[in-house]
Amino acid sequence: MKVTKTIKRIPLILAAGIILSMGMMARAHADIYINVMAVNGATTPKDYSIKFDLPGELTAEDILDTNGLDLDYNVDDGDYFVYGSVSLKPKESKTFRIHVKDKWMVTQDEVDGLKKQIDQGYQTLGKPYDQQKADILKDRLEKKIDYILSLQSSNAESIDKRIDDYRAYAKEMKRIRNDALNSEYWRSNPSEIRTPKLIHLTIEVNNPTKVLKHYKHKDYLPAEVKPEDVIEPEDFEVRYDQMKQLAFLFKDEDLTPGQAKKYTIGILDIWTIDQANIDNLRTRAQYVDDFLKDTRFAKDVGYLMGRITTHLKEIEESQAVDRPILEHINAYRINKVTYDDTVKDVENLEKLLAVFREDLEKSKVENVLQKMQSLKSLGDIAKVMFSKKFESSAAWSLIGWILLVVGGMTLAGYIVALFRSKDKKIDNETPPQG
Repeated sequence: MKVTKTIKRIPLILAAGIILSMGMMARAHADIYINVMAVNGATTPKDYSIKFDLPGELTAEDILDTNGLDLDYNVDDGDYFVYGSVSLKPKESKTFRIHVKDKWMVTQDEVDGLKKQIDQGYQTLGKPYDQQKADILKDRLEKKIDYILSLQSSNAESIDKRIDDYRAYAKEMKRIRNDALNSEYWRSNPSEIRTPKLIHLTIEVNNPTKVLKHYKHKDYLPAEVKPEDVIEPEDFEVRYDQMKQLAFLFKDEDLTPGQAKKYTIGILDIWTIDQANIDNLRTRAQYVDDFLKDTRFAKDVGYLMGRITTHLKEIEESQAVDRPILEHINAYRINKVTYDDTVKDVENLEKLLAVFREDLEKSKVENVLQKMQSLKSLGDIAKVMFSKKFESSAAWSLIGWILLVVGGMTLAGYIVALFRSKDKKIDNETPPQG
C-alpha cells in the first residue's frame, strides 16, 4: 500500500519583532531549564509583552524559578504560563531561564516496580495456564519497557526529543501496567512471528524560490501510530504533539534554489486486528455455548452467539479486501468498533456462565440443608445433650436412670425365665396317669 503526500513548505523568515522560543537544558536529569528568548529584530528600541505556555505536565510545585517572569494558570488549556514585559534595544535579545523539575523521565524505581508486576502476573496467571505462551507474553512486555528506556538514554541530551518520546509512551506504559496483572492478557494467544507488512508514505518537498531556504518539515501521522511503528524514517525524527495527542515526523534541512526531494517513510501496518485475537474470542464464546445451550440461559446465549459469529465473520471478510491506505485505515477503525462490541458480548456470555455456576452451587447447598432438616429430631436430642445449660449432674442422673431401667428389665427377664424353668421341672417329675 502506498500514499503520496505532496507538501509545499513555507521557509522560516525572521522579521522585525519578538520571537519566543523554547530551548531546554537538563542538569543531571533532575532539573530542566526552559529558555524563553525574546528578540527585537527592529532598528529601534521596543517594549514587548511576553506570554509563554509551559509543558502541560508541570504543576505549580514543579516550577522552581521563573527568572523574574510572573506565573499564572490557564484553565482552558490546562497548563501554567509565564508572562511579563521586556524593553529591548535595536537588534537586542534576552533569554529568560525557567527552572523546572524533570517530569519526563521513567525512573529506575518505576521500571523495577513494573517488572515486578509483570513477573507476578507471569507466575500467578500466565505460567499455570500455558508456560510456553506466557514466556512469550512476558518477554514482549519486558522488551517494550527496554525499548522505552533505550529511547530515553539515546535522547538524554536532547530534552525536546525526550519529552516527545515520554509523551508518546505515557499511554504505552499504562497499557503495560494494565496487561501485567490482566488475566485476559496472560490467556491470550501470542501472534506468530511473521514478516511485518509495511505501508509506505511518500512525502515530496521542494524549494520553488531562487535562494537557499531553511525548511522545518512537520507531518502528522494517523492517531494509531506509535514511534516504534515507523520502521523506515528516512532520517526524520518521530515526535509527539501534546496538544493534538498525535505523533509527527520532523526534519530540519536546507533546500537549494529549485531543489525537490522525495521521502518514502515505511510504517508498520498496524491497522489490522490480529487473527489470533479473533480466534480467541470465538473459542471463548464456543466454550460458554457448549455449557449453557441446554439450560434456561439457552435463548440469551443463542442471541449473543449469533451476534458474535456474525461480527467476527464481518471483520475477517473486511480484512481480506486489499484497499488503498486511507480506505484501509478507515475500514480498520470501523472493524475496531465492531471488535470492541464483540469483546463485550463475549464478556456477557461469560457472566451468564458465572451466574449458572452460582445457581448450581446454590442448589447443592440447598440439598445439603434438606438432608440436615430430615435429621431434625436427632439434632434436637444432640442439642439438649450438649447444651451448656445441661449440667453434668443432670447428665449423670440421666445415665443412672437409664442403667436402672436396663438393669430392672434384665432382672425381670431373669426372674420370669427362672419361674418358667421351675414349672417345667415339676411337670417332668409327675408320673403319667393311667
